Amino acid sequence: MKAKRPAVRVHSRGERFRRWLRRDPAVPIYLIVLVTLAVASLVAPTFRQPVNLVNVLVQSVALGLAGTAQTFAILAGDVDLTVGGIISLATVAAAKAMADTPQSMFLVSALILLGGGVLGLINGFIISRVKVESMIITLAINAALFGVALHFMPYPSGMVPYRFMTAVTGQVGGVPLPVLGWGIIVVASWYVLNRTRFGVHLRAVGADPEVAFRAGIKVERVKMAAHTATGLLAALAGLFLAARMGSGDATAGGTFGLDSMTATIAGGANFSSGVGNVTGTAAGAFLIVVLGNIFNQMGISTYYQTLFKGALLVMAVAGGAIRKRWQEKK
Repeated sequence: MKAKRPAVRVHSRGERFRRWLRRDPAVPIYLIVLVTLAVASLVAPTFRQPVNLVNVLVQSVALGLAGTAQTFAILAGDVDLTVGGIISLATVAAAKAMADTPQSMFLVSALILLGGGVLGLINGFIISRVKVESMIITLAINAALFGVALHFMPYPSGMVPYRFMTAVTGQVGGVPLPVLGWGIIVVASWYVLNRTRFGVHLRAVGADPEVAFRAGIKVERVKMAAHTATGLLAALAGLFLAARMGSGDATAGGTFGLDSMTATIAGGANFSSGVGNVTGTAAGAFLIVVLGNIFNQMGISTYYQTLFKGALLVMAVAGGAIRKRWQEKK
């Protein structure tokens, strides 16, 4: 008697898509970006010109870095609203303190990055040790940082050395250096979050700090390390903005707090779940900049652009909550 062959389960397209979505929650933002690019090429013919596409990529760098910074905080189960304040303070410091010598440019840049990391460490310490809600404390510190930046530079002024500007915003083989640097940061962050022990511990803490603590993970250290990375990357975004603007501006980071959260959450990250990735964040940042570019070409008011960003954040948060509930049921 012949043995019966085991039945082979045939997955429908819907089931395969749901399995793909479970493996990578950023799938929807990838598809949205592709559709948006296709529609933009039809609606605004000037959009697809190489010069404009390169400009969009360069414009995406600052928000992409800020979004990557926010990703570390959100994966830790927190939110860091000091991203905007650190960016503003970094532009002011660069314009006021940087002289036109290689030594000064290197030293001031290093001190700005160090300062961003220290501010992030302070945030992480207060959140993890003092047990203050992350949104409340980072909102308060962010207001203080904006106040300090405005004290030293009430209006946009100062001058970033021209050699620093060209070094940061130049090109290599036709590829803009900022885009290349952003790509390196995304790859390095992806590796840290997905291929290292710290990344595993960070996601565990973000999903459930109590369970992570019982598993032997140093929850407080992980949170402080995550916020330190957030502050460091925010300062890096500020340095890039200073080089791109050529001056300092105490209000330069005003929109980056909300925009970085929008890019991160639209990219598939969830609060208190440990789910998310920097590639999705990069796609979310790129989408926001692309839409802004399209709106500008079509003459749509900036007020409606702000309204759209808020709506996108609401939809992203709601979508993340629905996806989380659906996965819990599964």
